[in-house]
Amino acid sequence: QQQLSVEDELFLERFKRRRNEAALKLESEKLQRPPSNSTYFQDPKNVITAILKGLLQPHAPLPYFGYEILYQSSTEHWQDVLRKSVGAPIGTETELIYRALSRTMERGGHNQFGILVGLGTDHNVVATASLSGRKLSIIENDDGVQEYYTIEFPWDTLDYYDGTAWLECRLRDKLSDELLCVLGWSLEKSSSDSSWLIDGIDWQDFRERYRPGIGREEW
Repeated sequence: QQQLSVEDELFLERFKRRRNEAALKLESEKLQRPPSNSTYFQDPKNVITAILKGLLQPHAPLPYFGYEILYQSSTEHWQDVLRKSVGAPIGTETELIYRALSRTMERGGHNQFGILVGLGTDHNVVATASLSGRKLSIIENDDGVQEYYTIEFPWDTLDYYDGTAWLECRLRDKLSDELLCVLGWSLEKSSSDSSWLIDGIDWQDFRERYRPGIGREEW
């Protein structure tokens, strides 16, 4: 076996320590994100908020992490929809699906879903999220704070008491309060641990640039 120099040994020691620290941080992040059956995530509003927050910084703390949250917080049915939406065949490694979702949702040009992944309402902006009352303000996490939309839950969660639920959230322009998009989330409890999972999303776009967009004009 090749004898390592003192310098190489020190490098490997530092590398292993950083890798272990990163692994611990990642596990800590995962415990604070859905899917989870923790008391906090028994409220579907907190589940949706966490998913949207993860998508706003989809590559923190690791590449594609926001897409992993989205995919792992979905039922098998919705995972299948996501997979097909990026043209991935059955059996595709999940990491490749995350990468394909990233390419699709972060593409430039006429992209109505860019608002979800930190591209602003119609322009580029790097964003994070902070919760305040019934609305969630999306702000830059750099020195310059620039909010560009809020999340509003206008109604209580419609719980069907059969393991399924439905929840509406509205994205509004932070400055003008103009209605941008309305998302209707179909949710289903996991059979393994009763955590809430996405089973469908209805999307209505009210931005003139994207009307009628993908989805229905009215509920």
